[in-house]
Amino acid sequence: MKIPRSTVISTIITIISVSSPAFSQENTDNDELTHKRSLSVGIGFPDYSQSFQAKTGVGIGPVPEYEGSDDYAATGLPLIEIRKPGVFFVKGASINTNDGLASAGLTLLHFSYSEESRHRVQLVMGPLVRAYRGRDESDNDILNGLGDIDQSVGVGGFIALSTGAWLVNLSVSPQDVGNDTDGTLATFDIGYTVSIKNRLQLTTGLSTSWADDDYIQGYFGVSDAQAIRSGLSRFDITSGFKDTGIQMKASYAISPRWSLEGQIGYWRLLNDAADSPIVKDAGSADQVRGLIGLSYQF
Repeated sequence: MKIPRSTVISTIITIISVSSPAFSQENTDNDELTHKRSLSVGIGFPDYSQSFQAKTGVGIGPVPEYEGSDDYAATGLPLIEIRKPGVFFVKGASINTNDGLASAGLTLLHFSYSEESRHRVQLVMGPLVRAYRGRDESDNDILNGLGDIDQSVGVGGFIALSTGAWLVNLSVSPQDVGNDTDGTLATFDIGYTVSIKNRLQLTTGLSTSWADDDYIQGYFGVSDAQAIRSGLSRFDITSGFKDTGIQMKASYAISPRWSLEGQIGYWRLLNDAADSPIVKDAGSADQVRGLIGLSYQF
């Protein structure tokens, strides 16, 4: 039987709706309990978005003097998180250098599946703006002659999948890594969050990152000119996975507004990044970072 084209188009428009459920089904089990299931695919924000959340603060802790260093220095980081889950987010720096100095994302497309509002799977995606800290050759003696990498801002995109206490996130963002080249870094994170007596919140996460030729060469490579100035051997790097790591975050509410914040994590540089002269000869592929601070919730 041939289905008219108008019928197909009408069906597609019905399924792909803007911020409203497009599919609903009800089943009755043997106990005559009704289970409502809904599927929503849309452009814009989902209609079941959670409440607005915002907190700001500052933390301090030991971090490597540069990515790949085995020398550490105490560094202060802004603890900023402003978000409406499923709609937008703004984040400050963390001990994971792949997150940059700050990032902001906005949901443009969403997909969700729920059953009785108890089991919800949500997928959101949209543009991502991320700022990166850069690197100064004065940060460590081994960097002398390599030149500075300026702070920069890149525009990319993100995809986030959440279900229950789990969150999986993939982000891709370009940046200027010096020497008139632009590099791209892709990060993948998976995290699990648990609350204990509504005062202590713990998040454990795994992460990895992939970098293209320009990014990896900018941060870990040594060009001919840099070799002459620094005394290091020339080192060319190709794209590949840059690092992998594990991180834990803790937030303890000491009052309705104020919380103690803690982060600790371990990352291992991989492949050519680990073999770079600034890492293998004068640093370490093992990177440990941490901080402790105080935040205020609005």
